[in-house]
Amino acid sequence: MALTNEQYDALMREYNHKQSRNNQIVSFRTKELYSAIPSLSSIDEEVSRVSISSITSIFEGKDVASASADSKVKLEALKNKRMELMKAAGFPEDYLEPPYDCPDCKDTGYVNGKRCHCFKQAAINIVYGQSNMSNILSKENFSAFDLNMYDDDYYEPGSEVSARANAKIAYERATNFVQNFRQKGGNLLLLGKTGCGKTFLSNCIAKALLDQGISVIYFTSSELFRVFEEQTFKKNANVAELHNHIFDCDLLIIDDLGTEFQNSFTTARLFQCLNERLLRNKSTIISTNLSLKDLRDTYSERITSRVFSNYDVIKLIGNDIRMKKVISK
Repeated sequence: MALTNEQYDALMREYNHKQSRNNQIVSFRTKELYSAIPSLSSIDEEVSRVSISSITSIFEGKDVASASADSKVKLEALKNKRMELMKAAGFPEDYLEPPYDCPDCKDTGYVNGKRCHCFKQAAINIVYGQSNMSNILSKENFSAFDLNMYDDDYYEPGSEVSARANAKIAYERATNFVQNFRQKGGNLLLLGKTGCGKTFLSNCIAKALLDQGISVIYFTSSELFRVFEEQTFKKNANVAELHNHIFDCDLLIIDDLGTEFQNSFTTARLFQCLNERLLRNKSTIISTNLSLKDLRDTYSERITSRVFSNYDVIKLIGNDIRMKKVISK
């Protein structure tokens, strides 16, 4: 679903507000510095004079290389003197750097004429209605991950690892996934019975990556295929942009795969989605109650081969945590 003109204008007003806020902060801090270090004002005036002199030399046809080199030396000396004075007065070197919410686009929403990742995520939140995720993620994040919810005496047949020890391993692998995401990306397949914490863990990952300015879209499998149906059969222009986000977002989370109504269409579109994201080096997390054998039996060989060869598996075991939380209340 594309942004309406009103939504786009509202979003741009937010960016304009951020820029105004940053300008006010820099202006206030500049006055504070000039008051604390009066000589800074004359240094800044000299910086302006040298810069203007360098530009004037170019227009007057003087030796551009020599003038540029001379200006560079003078400006560097003035910069070092400025930093020394600020440091001596107890100010950090970056004190006059605007406190950007997004350093990549400097709170403009655009980088080199293209929408910044922060703008894309803001648009996703508005269009998809994912803004309601903020309430969920405020409760379901790594700081709220409680290993004590997993029984230390629960073992699956043939395993020597308890549910709690297994959850600790899953937690560590999930945090490593987040820490290495910008460099490595990657894909995860979260397995486990209902109530073992798969959705909670994927929400932990989503929250941590969103905090880093990485675009994330969360869908249940039924919601995902509903978008594909709207785009394919109804040619709904309102879902066109959302459809594009599914393939372009940094991380796509598909929750509860296997609960959707399955037919040849869903199988074909799932393959297209997973394959296209692999080709674009985009990351995906899939959670499912199905076992590896059930996945093989339910979906085509093309799909399972893609998943098994490109996804790291994290399995959660134990009793139904949701029921334990209800009982504890």
